Amino acid sequence: MIYCSTFARVTEGDTMGRAEVLRTIKETESEAERIRNEAEAKASETISNARVKAAETSASGRQSADDDAASMISEARASSAKEAAKVAAEGDAQLEEVAANGKKNRKSAADAVLSAFREA
Repeated sequence: MIYCSTFARVTEGDTMGRAEVLRTIKETESEAERIRNEAEAKASETISNARVKAAETSASGRQSADDDAASMISEARASSAKEAAKVAAEGDAQLEEVAANGKKNRKSAADAVLSAFREA
């Protein structure tokens, strides 16, 4: 047999237990929501940082490639200028040789032309 006074205490105890369980569930849900929000914020920050780092790395790579290309072009220009100077020097030497030979042979050529006119 259950007495009213005992039943009332059990019901009251159960009600308080339920309220406490509901409060604990609500607190746990709030804590889970806070943790989820923090995780989302951290993930967003990580993604932003990764994007910034990727952009910096890409820009650095482009700059490095541009610097390498400029260096190659500069080296090629210096090499071609050196080769052009060498070819020009050889051409100048040959030109001077032709001029010197022409000067040397000028008297004999003039004598040959004059002698051909005299004989004719």
